[in-house]
Amino acid sequence: MNTCVQNIKKPSRSVSLLGMILYLILGVSSVHAQDLENYQMEAAQNNPGLKAAYFDYQASLQKNAQVRSLPDPELSFAYFISPVETRLGPQNARISLTQMFPWFGSLKDMENGAHYETKALFQQFRGQRNLLFYQMELLWAELYQIEENIRLANENLDIVNTLVSISLRKYETGLVPQVDVLRAQIEQEDLKTHIRLLEDNRELLTARFNEMRNVNADEPVVIPGTLSTSSINTENKEQILQEIKANNPDLGQLRSLEDAARNAIEVASNNGLPSFGLGFDYIFTGERSDIASLSDNGKDALVARLSVKIPLFRGKYKAETQEASLKLNASRNRLDARENQLETNFYTAIRDLEDAQRRFSLYDLQQIQRVEQAVNILLQSYASDNSQFEEILRLHRKLFNYELERVKARTDEYQTLSLIKYLSGGHNLTTEEINY
Repeated sequence: MNTCVQNIKKPSRSVSLLGMILYLILGVSSVHAQDLENYQMEAAQNNPGLKAAYFDYQASLQKNAQVRSLPDPELSFAYFISPVETRLGPQNARISLTQMFPWFGSLKDMENGAHYETKALFQQFRGQRNLLFYQMELLWAELYQIEENIRLANENLDIVNTLVSISLRKYETGLVPQVDVLRAQIEQEDLKTHIRLLEDNRELLTARFNEMRNVNADEPVVIPGTLSTSSINTENKEQILQEIKANNPDLGQLRSLEDAARNAIEVASNNGLPSFGLGFDYIFTGERSDIASLSDNGKDALVARLSVKIPLFRGKYKAETQEASLKLNASRNRLDARENQLETNFYTAIRDLEDAQRRFSLYDLQQIQRVEQAVNILLQSYASDNSQFEEILRLHRKLFNYELERVKARTDEYQTLSLIKYLSGGHNLTTEEINY
């Protein structure tokens, strides 16, 4: 994916005739925000859900040693309550040792199956980490947006406060009717209520962000003053889509599960083949007292055995093979469905990205400037003839809404780029990079 990074600074309203008339100075404070990557690395170390997925992966690594081992040998002891009389003497007891061996290649096939399942769990861990980082990026952008909204609301409240003061002075001197004061005060209280709601939402978003970090809900989060976005070449969609199909962890997990299902067919086929056993019996023989000169009198016996386990009842083995084949078909269809879903999500993200960029340009380069110009003209008129105060408030409200929409457009652009990064496995890591 071809990307070029640019820092998008938060917009600041320029000092205009509006500020001069209303005696306002609009200040914009800059905050050096802690880098999002630091928060993500902290979450990667502390998030309990992600750690659980990691330990599931680690546990699956132990299966390889289990499946590649032979079955445990069987040791048995038999005591003859009634000794068996033989030419060399009575047989009193027997110790038997038996070791079974599966069909050739069966152990290797079972080891391969465990390996594919381990790969699937690693991809699942990868995907969960990728999702965690993506969700943190969404919240990071929402925190930026809400902080900008609070800043803009406070700036506009300052302006409305000044309008209230001006209208009160003019009302006291009989230059304007009381309704101008009331309208300004209504706008003032609406903004105060809106700011309180925004502050409550900021507290909630901070708690959700800290939940992902696995820290206290009230732990301070340094909210960004800028959003770093990337531009992508939307004309090169097919190449980006191929990268998504190659690197997406969900697809990687499904491919590993498909390999495991294919291997399960081989395992099921081997289960229907004979297995072999080698064994030894050691028989304890007592001496005969009636023939003292007998050669090898009382000599213990050693017996070697070869056994074959014949899978005679074929129904269950055929069903096991058929089950594995059907699971392979299911895995293939799940993989195809997920690929189609990712493709749809990608094209939807491209549409949303272009829409967000168009909206930002519209508000930043056209609408806000035009409304600011209209407000300035009306303010000059209000300063001279005390007319159109209601229109000033209406346009001031529209200007505030356009400023909010500009911030939302930038936030939407950042979140959509984060989605494309998430779909393409932008936060994938290798087994060597895991550090717990």
